[in-house]
Amino acid sequence: MKKFRLNIDGKEVFGIPGQTILEVARENDVFIPTLCFDERTKIYGACGLCVVECEGMPKLLKACATEISPNMIIKTNTKRVVESRKTNLELLLRKLGHILNIGLI
Repeated sequence: MKKFRLNIDGKEVFGIPGQTILEVARENDVFIPTLCFDERTKIYGACGLCVVECEGMPKLLKACATEISPNMIIKTNTKRVVESRKTNLELLLRKLGHILNIGLI
């Protein structure tokens, strides 16, 4: 079986084609937070809490929805990643507060 080598937070790890960054991270005890991910459902990537940085990519990637490729260098805890997660969580909480205020739940 073909395996891809990648680096997550300085740790050399391996994954098989078709796996997501999140799956490989979890297999290797690398924590990436999620809210919307559920392995029993189709990948949606709505919450944006699982974002990571990948060397050579200008945008942050959703770890739950991005398939691995050979030689990826992933960083899960940079300042940019943490700030993005904070912003996404704040937006989700505001939306939930609005829904509760107007009585939809």
